[in-house]
Amino acid sequence: MFGIDYDLPAGASATRISSNRGQAAVEFTLAFILLLIIAFIPADFGLAFYTGQLALNASREGARIAAAEKTPAAANCTMPCSTSNTVLLATSKRLSSALLPNAQISLSLTGTCPLQMVTVSVSGTYNFFYYKIFRLLGRTTPDTTNIVRSTTMRWEHQGC
Repeated sequence: MFGIDYDLPAGASATRISSNRGQAAVEFTLAFILLLIIAFIPADFGLAFYTGQLALNASREGARIAAAEKTPAAANCTMPCSTSNTVLLATSKRLSSALLPNAQISLSLTGTCPLQMVTVSVSGTYNFFYYKIFRLLGRTTPDTTNIVRSTTMRWEHQGC
């Protein structure tokens, strides 16, 4: 092949050379599995960070709506929310129930006129998946992390 003459020892055949292809496939598979694990662990951390940002944006949007309402009322709900409170519904629509299951959403009113404030809080537990692989290696890692985000705004309809 290509002008190179290979001298094989007596009794050796060319099939021994082709059997190395199976070994390379096994080595590639094992290396690829490790590569996937190494790539997905930071992705899991990034997904937890993203979930925190979703919770923060949901609390901001809920507080914005509550600040503009004429008669906001303190309320709570657990995801998925089935309430008539527009603030809680708007907040819950901006959260992912897959990333933050059973999240708690609350709306509270504080202060006195002319500084009455509305606060929308979102709290839940993010479940790590790929960090659990470290347990197979004998490491101790957290299964979950708590995500708590809240936003406070001035209530706009104060009639003092």
